[in-house]
Amino acid sequence: MTTHTILLMQRSSSKETRTYEDFDTLEEALESVIRMFETRLKALCPTAEHLNYSLDDLNRFIDQHKEFCMLVLDAKTQTYESRDVAWIKVRIHDHLRRLLAMSKK
Repeated sequence: MTTHTILLMQRSSSKETRTYEDFDTLEEALESVIRMFETRLKALCPTAEHLNYSLDDLNRFIDQHKEFCMLVLDAKTQTYESRDVAWIKVRIHDHLRRLLAMSKK
């Protein structure tokens, strides 16, 4: 997967919390979501030496946002396809599973 991706987020009902990030690849966008969550965990537990969390914890972090979606470039049509929270969660799960499999090799 090497397609341009835009991550759109809104933390609360306040329009001032709207933000976006763009990435060269979907993998970079997924990694960014994971890093955002881990940064939040570190802020909540600043003295913890190691962070332990489940996929459910990561999903709850995503669900806490008022809006959370991605625009993923379709290389064939050169148009962006909107992807919802459910799609993002599946892709993050698949991404983490691939990383785990690679670390076991």
